[in-house]
Amino acid sequence: MATEGFAVIRRRRFLKWGLGAGGAILGAGAAGYGSLIGLAPSAGPLRILSDREHRTLRNLVTTICGPIAMRERHDVADAFDGWLADEPANIVSDLQGALLWMELGPALYDHRWESFSGLDQAAREAHFRSWMESDDLVRRQVATAFRKFVNLVFHDTPSTWARIHYPGPATGLRGS
Repeated sequence: MATEGFAVIRRRRFLKWGLGAGGAILGAGAAGYGSLIGLAPSAGPLRILSDREHRTLRNLVTTICGPIAMRERHDVADAFDGWLADEPANIVSDLQGALLWMELGPALYDHRWESFSGLDQAAREAHFRSWMESDDLVRRQVATAFRKFVNLVFHDTPSTWARIHYPGPATGLRGS
């Protein structure tokens, strides 16, 4: 029996240790991801988005529109879910990836062990502003797309009109 190099490690022992170490690394990664993202409350029946994605979008609504949107943030996120249901699979996948990227943004770019949803309002606004002003074109595009969609749906929701002093759409000639 040779005792040089890796010959002392038998194949079964090598596989057992290799698979054990790989499983431990995978388990630690999954536990770390779970502790970073956390559990999201149930958002009700959704067609496309997961509860975590819905939570990220709700937090984006209040980040973009401010605390005035607290009542409508669930409706805006539901509208986004309904809009995604009619989109092609590649669009859905890209937007879900953008939501995950936004959620993990503080850990990836600010080097803090926190998710976007875990930040307080001021920190979320500062983080989103950093995406809007980033030198990275893709981060600016993601932030701009979310900003445009959230503003479109928020201002299209009739329950917000009184608070933003909007009299509603013009449906004909208005009296003087």
